[in-house]
Formats: sequence, C-alpha cells, structure tokens
Amino acid sequence: MKPADAAPALAYTERILVEAGLVGENTGALKRSNKRGELMRERIVQAAVDCFTEYGYTRTRISDITHRAGTSQGNFYRHFASLDNVFLAALAPALDDLAHASGRQDRRQGELENLIESSTAYLNAYARHRSMLRLLREAAAVGTNDGFRALWLRVRQDYIDRTVRWLDRLEQRGILKTGEDKPMLAEALGCMTEQMAYVHIGMPALTPRREEIERLGRALGTAWFRAVPRTTDQGA
Repeated sequence: MKPADAAPALAYTERILVEAGLVGENTGALKRSNKRGELMRERIVQAAVDCFTEYGYTRTRISDITHRAGTSQGNFYRHFASLDNVFLAALAPALDDLAHASGRQDRRQGELENLIESSTAYLNAYARHRSMLRLLREAAAVGTNDGFRALWLRVRQDYIDRTVRWLDRLEQRGILKTGEDKPMLAEALGCMTEQMAYVHIGMPALTPRREEIERLGRALGTAWFRAVPRTTDQGA
C-alpha cells in the first residue's frame, strides 16, 4: 500500500497465479484468445462476474454463466478449462487494480497526507471490485481448490512485504526507530487495513458512497501515521 515498487499489474497477477499453483508458467488463466474470439471471451468473463456476484462462488454453475452470456457450454470450453479458470479471469482486474493502488510515492514532507491519500486510493480500488474480492476470501475458506487459499495468502503476503520495504525506507531516513520488529508491525498494519476494507466496504449490501470511503481513508491513514514508532515526536 505504501511503497512505490508495485510491479506492472498484468505481470504481477500472472506471477501470483503461478506461485499459487493455479496456472502453469507458460499457460496462464489470463492468456488471450485470437481477435475473433476476444469479444466472446470478454462477454463470458463479464457474465461470470455477474453470476459470481449474484450467486456466490460455491453456487455459480457454468450453465449460469453461459446462459447469462448467451452462448453454449461448448463455446465456454473453447476459452476456459473450468469454472475455476473463468473465476480467475473474472478476478484478475481486481488483483490488477489493487496492485496499482498498493504502489505509492514516498514524500519527505506531508507524510500524513500521503498516507491518507494512499489509504483512500486502496479503499477505492477495493470498492470497485468488492464483490470479487469478497468472493476470493469465500473461495479460500470453503472452496475445494487449495490454490485459492494459496492465492489469497500470496496477495496478502505481498502487501506485507511491500509494507516492510516502506518501513525500511523510513528507518533509512531516520524516521522509524531502529530495532523495531518491522515484519510484525507490517502485519499489524496490514490486518488493520484488510479488516477495514472487508468490514466497511466488502460486507455492506451497497457500496459505500465516496464521502464515506474518504472518511475511512482518513481514519486509516491517520492510524498508519500514528502507529509508526518515530525517532522524534512528530505528531499527527
């Protein structure tokens, strides 16, 4: 969320899918078909997003998706090997967006404002894809494919690792006290962010309004600022 070293989104998504064991190194759920089939593939993916959002991960069937897309199951299998495969394609934009939202420029001045801005950007990205991100947690918890649990943990760990690198830079600049347990501090900050996003954005029946997301982002960014043990009392 805080560091400025987020990988290009598509490369990032492909990498974590491979690391989670969900796709092979040279195949990938994100591989595009030829131009003739591209529009149909996109139609199937959008239908999958709609169905997964409406019915949930465990209750969506391939027949639901093909009916919504107005195509046959045979055509579905020309583009996707399985229901899990199309779920990954439907999830990819959410992972891409969060990867972009997690990369932020460090500023030597206006640190509190930067943390509020980056927190709000993260929450806005979460809001844009809240249904699919909530479903990833569902798939990780109750799905039969262990790869979804590995994927959720991989995305989460990448976020923690980026936060540790951000804390490293604060320490190098003489802002963070030396000797702090940076991995554990990053874990605590990540848990706070994850829970805030899931409870206040992912779970409500309706997407929160812009003003509410900005209020959450200000509270979250301020909490990050105050949680960092500093060499001097810099205040909020």
